[in-house]
Amino acid sequence: MIWQQFWGADSLYPVDSKLDNGYDLYSWVMRKHGFPAFWGRPITGKNKISKEEMEFLRERQCKTAIYFTELTEAVVSASNGTEYALQAVSGAEELGVAAGEGIAIFAVFDREWSINHNWMISFAAAINAGGFVPAFIGNADSSVNFNFNRQCGHFVRASEEDEYFGAIFGATEPKTGREAAVWTPYYPSDLSAERIALWQNGTVICGSISANTTYAHDESILSYMW
Repeated sequence: MIWQQFWGADSLYPVDSKLDNGYDLYSWVMRKHGFPAFWGRPITGKNKISKEEMEFLRERQCKTAIYFTELTEAVVSASNGTEYALQAVSGAEELGVAAGEGIAIFAVFDREWSINHNWMISFAAAINAGGFVPAFIGNADSSVNFNFNRQCGHFVRASEEDEYFGAIFGATEPKTGREAAVWTPYYPSDLSAERIALWQNGTVICGSISANTTYAHDESILSYMW
């Protein structure tokens, strides 16, 4: 059973964004689904989380999942992700997220992007060297995007001797829109459902603003969050 305390959300929008219905985004998501245990937000770019927003979440006993979204398909289909890993580490440190504490930085891939496993390897190695845990969120539904499935498998096999640089993984499919009775995210064929740490399985929408509803596989996943 996926218990509510392991439920959370993620969004490009600040959690205090004002909605047309009079609520802020956090309050509306809470009203629809309950108290989130964590919230994923970008750490760089125009939509990045602020220290004040992180404190807003902390006051509500809600952890921050560190997302890196300053990516494009052209970037992640190239062979070297070191530069972007360094940007992500710098962004985390500027927000006061401490290195060496086992905090994950999630690289978020669009559901239809082509990925290069060499980019994943170099990104993961640099994130790990920077004192953080590398993580990847992508679409493993092979009927829509077989590339992520295949390239993630190449990453797993190529980095096995390095224990995958400690990487953890998140899934964006399937979208069930409800609490899951069993843990059934789509996963790359070289992994297993149990290796999927986060599962985006729904969306809350109000006008032009939205948030993904996301489940953690178990309580230990919360230790990767700030």
